[in-house]
Amino acid sequence: MLVLAIACLVSAAAWVYLVLLHGGFWLTSQRLPAGGNAGPVAAAGEQTWPAVAAVVPARNEAESLPVTLPALLAQDYPGEFRVFLVDDNSDDGTGAIAAELGEKASRDGGAPLTVVTGRPRPDGWAGKVWAMAQGFTVAAAAAPEYVLFTDADISWAPTALRDLVAGAETDDRALVSQMALLRAQTRWERVIVPAFVYFFAQLPVPQGQ
Repeated sequence: MLVLAIACLVSAAAWVYLVLLHGGFWLTSQRLPAGGNAGPVAAAGEQTWPAVAAVVPARNEAESLPVTLPALLAQDYPGEFRVFLVDDNSDDGTGAIAAELGEKASRDGGAPLTVVTGRPRPDGWAGKVWAMAQGFTVAAAAAPEYVLFTDADISWAPTALRDLVAGAETDDRALVSQMALLRAQTRWERVIVPAFVYFFAQLPVPQGQ
């Protein structure tokens, strides 16, 4: 019990230091490169937006999709944009719901949606990564200049895709990653979520040559 008490005191002291003497330690300075909605500019002076294909792995997301998928399909993006949703062996009608939402979005002028039926996971693969790989294989056939990976439970702001592409193009980046704004409504969520985001941001990123 003494060892446990000492460990708790040390942990509490560390948190007090971080919050009071090292305030805002969870804040990160990484932001999208400057460029905003200006977009890529061709040599002739006309804006040319590269083709983008989104890959969405989805397993048992029937509850989330009616909220999140329409926003993705309705992105305010001037270039060619298609969405490939991989139904990862769901048993709650995820594929059918996605197809219905895609048809409705198409009637309203939204991006085309292709629902990919996921195959059984082979040995050595993690489920989500296997779904992403299947979606990428199908999306690559459309020869997009960028492939966007996003979770099925992410709600997209109308210009989010435009901002990502503009940041990549204007700053000559091959990879751009945007952290979603995580829900923090309860007291414990407000305590834990910032620390999670901070430690997530510390993961090393491979540097290109």
